[in-house]
Order: sequence, then C-alpha cells, then structure tokens
Amino acid sequence: MNFRFLAALLLVAPTAVFANDYPTTDRVEYVLECMKNHDGKHEYLYKCSCAIDAIAKQLKYAEYVEVSTAARYQRLGGERGGAFRDPESVRNMAKKFTTIQVSANKQCLVD
Repeated sequence: MNFRFLAALLLVAPTAVFANDYPTTDRVEYVLECMKNHDGKHEYLYKCSCAIDAIAKQLKYAEYVEVSTAARYQRLGGERGGAFRDPESVRNMAKKFTTIQVSANKQCLVD
C-alpha cells in the first residue's frame, strides 16, 4: 500500500513543482532583453537567467504578465499610453514589478 502511495506521489510531485513555471519563450525573451540592455555581454546570460528565475519565485505567471506589462508601458506616450500611466492601480502594478525586478537584479548581480 505504501508503495502505491509513493508511486502516485512521484507522478504528481513534478506537476506541483512546475505549476508556477513560466513558458520558455517568455523566459528567453526576458533574458534576451536583459542582455541587450547590458551590451549583449555573455556573462549576463547567467545573471539575467537568475533574475527571471528569482522573479518567477515571487510572481505567478499570470501576475507577471500583468505587472510587467504595466511597467513596460508606463512611458508610452500619447492617448494610448494614458491607460498605463493614469490609473493608480496600473501604476501600483508597475511599481510592484519594478520593486521585484530591482530585488532580483541585486540578488543576481545584474547591475
């Protein structure tokens, strides 16, 4: 009986571990953009990968999409940008992401 329970646990455990995982394409996009912001230096491949991993530990993927989008478009000009600049809730989301990102960058030595 214990063997069956252990076998079932082993089948379910990997799903639980990766339940908050981000799609590979989103992780790659984050790392590439981060590297681009640091002159494409190869050492930032590891540092930026560490940063997105640290962010993923703090935000579920759906929340990451929401808050990172809010942060990305804070400086968008014109009428369309108002949807990202004006509402306080969006500004708070952007601030949350920036705070988490700064912490992740510090943890992973992304300067």
